[in-house]
Amino acid sequence: MTVIYGAGIAGLLAGCMFQTAKIFEAGSEGQSQHKAVLRFRSSAVGDAVGIDFRKVRVHKGVWFDGAFVDPSIMLSNFYSKKVIGRLADRSIWNLEPVDRFIAPEDFIGQLAERCAGRIEWNHPITAEEAMESQEPVISTLPMSLMAKFVDQYTPIITPEFGFAPITVRRWRIPNADVFQTVYFPSPETSLYRVSITGNLMIAEYAGEADDYYFWDAFGMHSTDCEPIDKVKQGFGKIAKIDEAWRKRFIFDLSQNRNIFSLGRFGTWRNLLLDDVLQDIAVLKKLMNTTSYERIRHNAK
Repeated sequence: MTVIYGAGIAGLLAGCMFQTAKIFEAGSEGQSQHKAVLRFRSSAVGDAVGIDFRKVRVHKGVWFDGAFVDPSIMLSNFYSKKVIGRLADRSIWNLEPVDRFIAPEDFIGQLAERCAGRIEWNHPITAEEAMESQEPVISTLPMSLMAKFVDQYTPIITPEFGFAPITVRRWRIPNADVFQTVYFPSPETSLYRVSITGNLMIAEYAGEADDYYFWDAFGMHSTDCEPIDKVKQGFGKIAKIDEAWRKRFIFDLSQNRNIFSLGRFGTWRNLLLDDVLQDIAVLKKLMNTTSYERIRHNAK
């Protein structure tokens, strides 16, 4: 029987695809930290798990010094340094309206219901449990944690796993039904993005939330909304590590420990949730292939 570590979105998607798998999660039921925007590029994930996604047109803008502005090299660099701590091209460059598929707000809860009876909550994974499992494992645990587990059994040299928390604040907007995103590149605030999804407003901050007044960008006042919650996500942003080391570590886990890495944190790379579904299909094949085929896949 396959075992899955982690009941976040990646782990629950895997649980829906591996319908006899047992899932172990360190957190409590209903305590998911994921409060950021859930937008998909296609309906494939919803179709796979039998949950309807809504197709919408999302409009975007960049707000700087109290006005909407066009993207520029300076603003792109400001935004990139704020969200990932280095210079890289980000989505702030493309402000064209885009079609996206929106998951229902209770998407994670619906995924958990589809795995009901197979999830063991409040079950932190130990190094012994992970390294000595007799069953094939799909791990969505952070690669930084898995590297520590491996090091306890076989000392290894690991890279520095850079990551930074984000804070998410949410409000409800009465009678709203729009889909908008505004980027805030200014280094004077930790706020980097605010989105409205239907009647739900979500503000995302790099680190701690500050009191930057962003409401003017939406033609609104703070009293127009009802606050819902404020949540800090520990692994909000991750920094790249050496690609050769990352691929070799993933391969060694699958080859030597029968542990298959999945998800953004499990594979320590920035990816869309749409990609996780494809990765699950790949894992299904790899878990039943020879070492040679795994080597070929890892080399891609």
